Amino acid sequence: MSNAPCAAALEKPGALLSLVMDGLSGSGLDVRPGEGSMVAIAWPGARCTLAVSDCGRAEWEYCPQPPADPGLAADLATALLTGRPGPFPRLAESRDRATFKATVGRELKARGLKVGLAVYTDEAAFDAFAEIVATVPGGDEDAQVHVADDGGMTWIYEYQAGAAPLGPVTCEDDGPGGMAAAVVQAVTQAMDCLRASRQEQSV
Repeated sequence: MSNAPCAAALEKPGALLSLVMDGLSGSGLDVRPGEGSMVAIAWPGARCTLAVSDCGRAEWEYCPQPPADPGLAADLATALLTGRPGPFPRLAESRDRATFKATVGRELKARGLKVGLAVYTDEAAFDAFAEIVATVPGGDEDAQVHVADDGGMTWIYEYQAGAAPLGPVTCEDDGPGGMAAAVVQAVTQAMDCLRASRQEQSV
Protein backbone atom coordinates (compact mmCIF):
# COMPACT_ATOMS: atom_id res chain seq x y z
CA MET A 1 0.00 0.00 0.00
CA SER A 2 1.11 3.55 -0.68
CA ASN A 3 1.63 6.47 1.63
CA ALA A 4 -0.87 8.89 0.07
CA PRO A 5 -0.57 12.61 0.81
CA CYS A 6 -2.92 13.48 3.63
CA ALA A 7 -6.02 15.36 2.52
CA ALA A 8 -6.31 16.83 5.99
CA ALA A 9 -3.30 19.01 5.18
CA LEU A 10 -5.32 20.59 2.36
CA GLU A 11 -8.82 20.78 3.82
CA LYS A 12 -10.48 20.69 7.21
CA PRO A 13 -10.92 17.22 8.79
CA GLY A 14 -13.84 15.36 7.29
CA ALA A 15 -13.83 17.36 4.06
CA LEU A 16 -12.98 14.31 1.93
CA LEU A 17 -15.76 12.25 3.50
CA SER A 18 -18.19 15.10 2.90
CA LEU A 19 -17.23 15.25 -0.80
CA VAL A 20 -17.71 11.49 -1.13
CA MET A 21 -21.10 11.60 0.59
CA ASP A 22 -22.25 14.39 -1.72
CA GLY A 23 -21.13 12.40 -4.76
CA LEU A 24 -22.84 9.21 -3.66
CA SER A 25 -26.05 11.03 -2.77
CA GLY A 26 -25.96 12.74 -6.15
CA SER A 27 -25.92 9.31 -7.82
CA GLY A 28 -29.17 8.40 -6.10
CA LEU A 29 -27.82 6.37 -3.18
CA ASP A 30 -29.30 6.62 0.32
CA VAL A 31 -26.25 7.61 2.35
CA ARG A 32 -26.47 8.11 6.10
CA PRO A 33 -23.77 9.43 8.45
CA GLY A 34 -22.29 6.94 10.89
CA GLU A 35 -19.63 7.08 13.57
CA GLY A 36 -16.42 8.92 12.82
CA SER A 37 -15.35 8.55 9.20
CA MET A 38 -17.95 5.88 8.38
CA VAL A 39 -21.23 6.17 6.51
CA ALA A 40 -23.98 3.65 5.88
CA ILE A 41 -25.32 3.04 2.38
CA ALA A 42 -28.86 1.67 2.55
CA TRP A 43 -29.40 -1.52 0.57
CA PRO A 44 -32.11 -4.19 1.05
CA GLY A 45 -30.89 -7.46 2.53
CA ALA A 46 -27.36 -6.35 3.28
CA ARG A 47 -25.20 -4.24 5.53
CA CYS A 48 -23.22 -1.80 3.40
CA THR A 49 -20.78 0.73 4.83
CA LEU A 50 -18.04 3.03 3.59
CA ALA A 51 -15.21 4.52 5.64
CA VAL A 52 -13.09 7.34 4.19
CA SER A 53 -10.11 8.77 6.05
CA ASP A 54 -8.68 12.24 5.56
CA CYS A 55 -5.54 10.64 4.12
CA GLY A 56 -7.37 9.07 1.17
CA ARG A 57 -7.93 5.53 2.42
CA ALA A 58 -11.37 4.09 1.66
CA GLU A 59 -12.93 0.81 2.81
CA TRP A 60 -16.26 -0.32 1.37
CA GLU A 61 -17.82 -3.30 3.13
CA TYR A 62 -20.72 -5.36 1.83
CA CYS A 63 -22.20 -8.10 4.02
CA PRO A 64 -25.25 -9.76 2.42
CA GLN A 65 -27.79 -11.90 4.19
CA PRO A 66 -27.45 -15.62 3.38
CA PRO A 67 -27.44 -17.21 0.94
CA ALA A 68 -24.81 -15.05 -0.75
CA ASP A 69 -24.36 -15.19 -4.53
CA PRO A 70 -20.76 -15.93 -5.62
CA GLY A 71 -21.47 -14.70 -9.15
CA LEU A 72 -22.61 -11.35 -7.81
CA ALA A 73 -19.58 -11.18 -5.53
CA ALA A 74 -17.30 -11.73 -8.52
CA ASP A 75 -19.11 -8.99 -10.45
CA LEU A 76 -18.76 -6.55 -7.55
CA ALA A 77 -15.05 -7.28 -7.22
CA THR A 78 -14.52 -6.87 -10.96
CA ALA A 79 -16.35 -3.54 -11.06
CA LEU A 80 -14.45 -2.21 -8.05
CA LEU A 81 -11.02 -3.20 -9.34
CA THR A 82 -11.39 -2.43 -13.04
CA GLY A 83 -13.99 0.34 -13.20
CA ARG A 84 -15.89 -1.61 -15.86
CA PRO A 85 -19.68 -1.41 -15.45
CA GLY A 86 -20.60 -4.94 -16.58
CA PRO A 87 -22.47 -7.14 -17.25
CA PHE A 88 -19.74 -9.73 -16.86
CA PRO A 89 -19.92 -13.17 -18.50
CA ARG A 90 -19.23 -16.25 -16.40
CA LEU A 91 -15.87 -17.68 -17.48
CA ALA A 92 -14.86 -20.24 -14.84
CA GLU A 93 -16.18 -23.80 -14.78
CA SER A 94 -18.38 -24.63 -11.81
CA ARG A 95 -17.19 -27.24 -9.31
CA ASP A 96 -19.21 -29.24 -6.81
CA ARG A 97 -18.51 -28.70 -3.13
CA ALA A 98 -16.36 -25.63 -3.78
CA THR A 99 -16.35 -23.00 -1.04
CA PHE A 100 -17.82 -19.58 -1.66
CA LYS A 101 -14.46 -17.84 -1.80
CA ALA A 102 -13.02 -20.55 -4.05
CA THR A 103 -15.85 -20.09 -6.55
CA VAL A 104 -15.37 -16.32 -6.53
CA GLY A 105 -11.60 -16.64 -6.77
CA ARG A 106 -11.67 -18.93 -9.80
CA GLU A 107 -14.08 -16.61 -11.58
CA LEU A 108 -11.92 -13.56 -10.89
CA LYS A 109 -8.80 -15.38 -12.06
CA ALA A 110 -10.58 -16.42 -15.25
CA ARG A 111 -11.34 -12.74 -15.83
CA GLY A 112 -7.65 -11.89 -15.67
CA LEU A 113 -7.40 -10.59 -12.11
CA LYS A 114 -4.70 -11.62 -9.67
CA VAL A 115 -6.07 -13.72 -6.81
CA GLY A 116 -4.26 -14.85 -3.68
CA LEU A 117 -5.19 -16.48 -0.40
CA ALA A 118 -4.73 -14.71 2.93
CA VAL A 119 -4.70 -16.90 6.03
CA TYR A 120 -5.01 -15.46 9.52
CA THR A 121 -4.16 -17.69 12.47
CA ASP A 122 -5.10 -17.47 16.12
CA GLU A 123 -2.44 -19.42 17.97
CA ALA A 124 -4.18 -18.95 21.31
CA ALA A 125 -7.46 -20.43 20.06
CA PHE A 126 -5.80 -22.90 17.65
CA ASP A 127 -8.01 -21.59 14.88
CA ALA A 128 -7.59 -20.02 11.44
CA PHE A 129 -9.52 -17.86 9.04
CA ALA A 130 -8.92 -17.50 5.30
CA GLU A 131 -10.14 -15.20 2.57
CA ILE A 132 -9.18 -14.45 -1.00
CA VAL A 133 -7.52 -11.17 -1.97
CA ALA A 134 -7.99 -9.93 -5.54
CA THR A 135 -5.94 -7.20 -7.23
CA VAL A 136 -5.23 -5.98 -10.75
CA PRO A 137 -2.14 -7.69 -12.26
CA GLY A 138 0.78 -5.35 -12.64
CA GLY A 139 -0.74 -2.82 -10.28
CA ASP A 140 0.75 -1.56 -7.03
CA GLU A 141 -2.04 -3.14 -4.99
CA ASP A 142 -3.42 0.20 -3.83
CA ALA A 143 -6.82 -1.35 -4.58
CA GLN A 144 -7.76 -4.76 -3.17
CA VAL A 145 -10.92 -6.78 -2.72
CA HIS A 146 -11.15 -9.32 0.11
CA VAL A 147 -13.86 -12.02 -0.02
CA ALA A 148 -14.72 -14.48 2.76
CA ASP A 149 -16.78 -17.65 2.76
CA ASP A 150 -19.77 -15.98 4.43
CA GLY A 151 -20.16 -13.72 1.39
CA GLY A 152 -18.78 -10.66 3.11
CA MET A 153 -16.42 -8.57 1.05
CA THR A 154 -14.23 -5.52 1.58
CA TRP A 155 -12.79 -3.15 -1.01
CA ILE A 156 -9.71 -1.30 0.23
CA TYR A 157 -8.39 1.64 -1.76
CA GLU A 158 -5.55 4.04 -1.01
CA TYR A 159 -5.48 7.01 -3.32
CA GLN A 160 -2.23 7.97 -5.07
CA ALA A 161 -1.96 11.38 -6.68
CA GLY A 162 -1.11 10.96 -10.35
CA ALA A 163 -1.86 7.23 -10.38
CA ALA A 164 -3.93 5.59 -13.12
CA PRO A 165 -7.66 5.98 -12.36
CA LEU A 166 -10.04 3.12 -11.66
CA GLY A 167 -11.79 3.23 -15.00
CA PRO A 168 -12.81 6.33 -16.97
CA VAL A 169 -12.50 9.00 -14.27
CA THR A 170 -12.49 12.40 -15.97
CA CYS A 171 -11.41 14.42 -12.93
CA GLU A 172 -7.74 15.40 -13.12
CA ASP A 173 -7.62 16.91 -9.63
CA ASP A 174 -4.84 15.36 -7.51
CA GLY A 175 -6.31 16.85 -4.33
CA PRO A 176 -9.40 15.93 -2.32
CA GLY A 177 -11.61 16.36 -5.40
CA GLY A 178 -9.70 13.68 -7.28
CA MET A 179 -9.70 11.35 -4.28
CA ALA A 180 -13.45 11.76 -3.83
CA ALA A 181 -14.12 11.22 -7.54
CA ALA A 182 -12.17 7.94 -7.54
CA VAL A 183 -14.01 6.60 -4.49
CA VAL A 184 -17.45 7.73 -5.69
CA GLN A 185 -16.93 6.15 -9.11
CA ALA A 186 -15.85 2.78 -7.72
CA VAL A 187 -18.61 2.53 -5.12
CA THR A 188 -21.25 3.70 -7.60
CA GLN A 189 -20.13 1.00 -10.06
CA ALA A 190 -20.52 -1.61 -7.34
CA MET A 191 -23.96 -0.37 -6.36
CA ASP A 192 -24.97 -0.43 -10.04
CA CYS A 193 -24.06 -4.13 -10.08
CA LEU A 194 -26.33 -4.66 -7.08
CA ARG A 195 -29.16 -2.81 -8.81
CA ALA A 196 -28.77 -4.88 -11.97
CA SER A 197 -28.78 -8.12 -9.99
CA ARG A 198 -31.91 -7.08 -8.10
CA GLN A 199 -33.69 -6.16 -11.34
CA GLU A 200 -32.83 -9.56 -12.84
CA GLN A 201 -34.26 -11.33 -9.81
CA SER A 202 -37.50 -9.35 -10.02
CA VAL A 203 -38.14 -10.28 -13.67
